[in-house]
Amino acid sequence: MSEFKKITFLKVLTTIAWADGEVSQSEFNILKSFFRKFNLEKHEMDELKPYLFSPVTKKEKDELYRQMIAELSSPREKQEIMDALEAMVAAHKRMKSDERELVDQFSAWLEKSSHTKRSFGRMRNFLQRTIFKHARDPDPDMEKYFKRRVLKKIELQSTHSKISTDLPEEQLYFICLVGTLMATVAHADDHFDRAEKKALQRCLSEQFSLKEKEQALLFEVVEEQARQGFDFYEVVAELNRVSSYNDRVHLMECLFEVAIADGEMAHEEVEEIRRITKALRIPHKTFIEHKVRALNKIR
Repeated sequence: MSEFKKITFLKVLTTIAWADGEVSQSEFNILKSFFRKFNLEKHEMDELKPYLFSPVTKKEKDELYRQMIAELSSPREKQEIMDALEAMVAAHKRMKSDERELVDQFSAWLEKSSHTKRSFGRMRNFLQRTIFKHARDPDPDMEKYFKRRVLKKIELQSTHSKISTDLPEEQLYFICLVGTLMATVAHADDHFDRAEKKALQRCLSEQFSLKEKEQALLFEVVEEQARQGFDFYEVVAELNRVSSYNDRVHLMECLFEVAIADGEMAHEEVEEIRRITKALRIPHKTFIEHKVRALNKIR
């Protein structure tokens, strides 16, 4: 399969994974396995990363689907895709049965299908049923990994600092979800200065009415999470699950407050906020409006 067609096919799979508004950890693992089996080079992975980080717009998705339809317009094009999938099977003798089933069923589908925009909807539904059919099953080893980790860190930090909190576990978890994304923006330009730190602490304190000691305790945890890295997909999926749209817009406002706290807004910070807000299903127009407001504050 040509590099162009291979990347298009993987982009389509990724948009299908985002069909319900989030990519679960197990779906992400499935996508990564396909990326590895196609032996992607670094520049190809770089092209796919934006599709992994957040869902694309409807316009982008339609263009991608039209492109895929065009690339399935002849028997030769269909065969190229099947040859690539079969090569994956040959190269990986221990391929899982569900992956083998995908190849078999997709082959049958290609042989009997004509490809129009309408038929692509059937293709999307087919792939959703096959490649991702087990992706929503709970995985005890992966489920709520971020939650378990942050609550354990709060417990350890509380014991070490002798600072206790009466906040319920779910609220502690929510604060850490929000705070970690704020700290990520602050770290985006590799320069987390005192003004940004104060802005982050102020946003957390005002939003959650934290006591001074609770603020200090949680700030240590969220900064450590942002610095060490975390599962972006789990964090945004959880925020989409537990927060309202207005909550998420308020979070975006806080992200901009942190970004401009040092008197400027770095390009890296803007791009990180863009990535977060897109994953939180906030329209691009709303993102731009709040970006302009933030810039006006520092002019």
